[in-house]
Amino acid sequence: MRIFTEKAVLFLHAFPLNSGMYESQFKALEEAGISYVGVDYPGFGRERDFPTVYTIQMLTDIIVSKLSSLGVKRLIPVGTSMGGYVMFDLWRRYRELIDGLVFVATRSEADTDEGREARYTTIEKIKKEGKDFLIQLMLQVQTSPATKKDLKKMERLKCLMEEATEEGIIKALIALAERPDNTSLLPTIHVPTLVVAGKDDEMVTPPQVVKKIADGIKGAEFVVVENSAHLPPFENPQEFNRLLLQFIRKVWG
Repeated sequence: MRIFTEKAVLFLHAFPLNSGMYESQFKALEEAGISYVGVDYPGFGRERDFPTVYTIQMLTDIIVSKLSSLGVKRLIPVGTSMGGYVMFDLWRRYRELIDGLVFVATRSEADTDEGREARYTTIEKIKKEGKDFLIQLMLQVQTSPATKKDLKKMERLKCLMEEATEEGIIKALIALAERPDNTSLLPTIHVPTLVVAGKDDEMVTPPQVVKKIADGIKGAEFVVVENSAHLPPFENPQEFNRLLLQFIRKVWG
C-alpha cells in the first residue's frame, strides 16, 4: 500500500489468493511513481475472517470504507477473477470514484445453477477434508504450461493460497455463488476500459468468455496475454505491467 495522492490504482485479487499476487505490479508502480492500494478479502492474506457470511456488495462497502480512510477519491480498479466481480459492484454503486477499469480473467455472468451447486459441494468437502485439495486443484486449473514449468513461481503461488483460512475460503465461495449477473451493466460503462485474458486459460475464464466484457463496453480494449492462464498479472508480469502502465498513462496522463 503506497498512497501519496487522492488518485490510486486499486488491486483486487483472485480467489483463493491475496494481494501478494500483484507484487510485481506494486514494484512497477512504485518505480513509475504511481499510487496504489492492494487489499485482501476477509480470511485471505493479512485480513482477518469476517464474523458472518458476506456478499460481494458487503465486500465492496468494506473496501470503499478503507479507501475513504486513506483519502483516496479517484480510482483505477484492477480486478482479477473474483476481483472483477467487486469491480462491477463498484461501478454499479460507486461509479463517481472510477476513472478507468481493468478487468482481468473474469466474466460478467452470474454462476449457472450447476456452477453454484459445485461451489456448495466444494464447501462441504472443505468442511470434511480441509482446504488442501482445493489448493491443488486451483494450482492446476489457474496456471499455464509455462507457469507450471517454473517451480519457484508455482511454490510462491501455493504459499499465497495457503495463507487463506478455511473459513475465509468458505465465505468467499458463498459470496461467489450468490453474486448477481452483471451483463446488463456493460453498456452503462463509459470510462476507459481494458479487458485482459490469459491465452492458456482453458478451465476457468477462456479468452472468448472474457471478451464478452469488452464486446459489451463501447470503446473497450481487449488483449490476450501469452504464457498465462487465469492469472496474467502473476504469470506474465512483464507483459501485464506494460499494458497496465500504458493504460494508466492514457487515463491519468
